[in-house]
Amino acid sequence: MKYLKELQAKKVFTLYDVEELTKNENTAKSLLQSYKNAGYICSVRKNLYAALDLASGATIATRYEIATGVSSSAYVSHHSALEFHGVANQVFFEVTVAAKENIRSFNYDGIRYMPIKSDYYDGVIAPVNSPSVRVTNIERTVVDCMMDIDLAGGLEELLECIYLIPQLNEELLLQYLAGYNKKKLWQAAGFILQTYNDIFMLSNNFFNECKHNMGKRKNYLGDAADMRYYPEWKLYAPKDIFSFLKEGEDKLV
Repeated sequence: MKYLKELQAKKVFTLYDVEELTKNENTAKSLLQSYKNAGYICSVRKNLYAALDLASGATIATRYEIATGVSSSAYVSHHSALEFHGVANQVFFEVTVAAKENIRSFNYDGIRYMPIKSDYYDGVIAPVNSPSVRVTNIERTVVDCMMDIDLAGGLEELLECIYLIPQLNEELLLQYLAGYNKKKLWQAAGFILQTYNDIFMLSNNFFNECKHNMGKRKNYLGDAADMRYYPEWKLYAPKDIFSFLKEGEDKLV
């Protein structure tokens, strides 16, 4: 079982990774086939392998480590990043994987891995407690989710997730908002985060920046049947958009 300990430590690996261990392509290919037959590793997708726990036969790697292993530029994003950070209202059987390359979606162990193309790498971290995972930090995750609400699980899910976040760094929020620099995103960020400002305590400067960059065009947030216009942000949004906050307060009384 030469190299097995190293592969278990890697958890997720490619043929190239095994070549680096064996120093020979043919030896690497032979080793992968032998270990697959023995039940030490399994194939996740084309040229992506995962080590198995010898006692249980389960994959050692988490879904986030598998997503990170898809390519050298891959990282966990959107609702999947909210789940990783422990602030998701729901847990989905999908993982959103952002990467510079075009990657096909695939299924593994009951999870659907959904790649999206992204060249924007600011705010991608390898957390100290999970160094083999690349994931957007919480501020970048919030900005991404406000820009692509469908990838956040929908507007209601996103708002409930944001409510679970204990704090946000406004300098980082402004950095990522400026990185995308989309007027509707500035609108959405100012409107949504203003409602939570008893939690986040963002400065007036933050909201002034949002207003300065949002432009003059009226936009829509969501597509509910009963919409209300919020003139401060030139935004139409569902009339009961934050009703869950009031419901939560009522339950505590």
